[in-house]
Amino acid sequence: MDELTFRRTIYADPNTQDPDVIKAAMDDPSKQAFWDEVKALDAQMVQAMNIPVPENFAEKLILRQGMDEFTQRRQKRPWYVAMAASVAMFAGIGYMTLLAGDNGLANDVFAHVSHEYMEKEIMMSGAGVSNDKINEKMATFNGKLSEEIGDVVSANYCYLDKIKSLHMIIKGEKGLISLFIVPDNESKELKEDFSKDDLVGSSFLLESAKIIIVGDDKSEVAKLQQTAKAAFTF
Repeated sequence: MDELTFRRTIYADPNTQDPDVIKAAMDDPSKQAFWDEVKALDAQMVQAMNIPVPENFAEKLILRQGMDEFTQRRQKRPWYVAMAASVAMFAGIGYMTLLAGDNGLANDVFAHVSHEYMEKEIMMSGAGVSNDKINEKMATFNGKLSEEIGDVVSANYCYLDKIKSLHMIIKGEKGLISLFIVPDNESKELKEDFSKDDLVGSSFLLESAKIIIVGDDKSEVAKLQQTAKAAFTF
């Protein structure tokens, strides 16, 4: 697939499951990186649109209704119109982040560990991820994976509260676990332990990077945390 067709398809539908697009991304790291960034931006916009609107605030309600209409029409638009709409929505992300309160980074983490999001990430990654592939992406964070951390089924860049991060999905004994690598100087606000609904998370500093682990089983999260402390270097 040529570069122009690839980009047009991604702009029109960042979460496309077109086999030709998936193959082109797997064969070309630059295409994969471009797709990761567009998909991450799209996820930020979706999260922004899902922020609950405070009661008795008509202006915010009107804004929310407009965003819902945008979501319904987005897939029907030509690629160049979809791209223009995405740029316009990106300009509003800063405002919507303010509405989210002080937990922007944690909220983004939870948005990226939804089953729907992870299924698409796993499908895009193909048949598992090798340590060599992980280390190619780790170079962005001046880090290295020197030991096995488990069955990694996906490893892609994403954006957490506008911070470029690496999101790995690991198959545990009781389900999927997410591990994020974030530059430490941009993740000060995140607590060491946090939770939402049935999900539990932990974060810890490892030299110049913050490691964030989230899953639905506390014991597996704790086990992966200990493994990660020995497996990663920065």
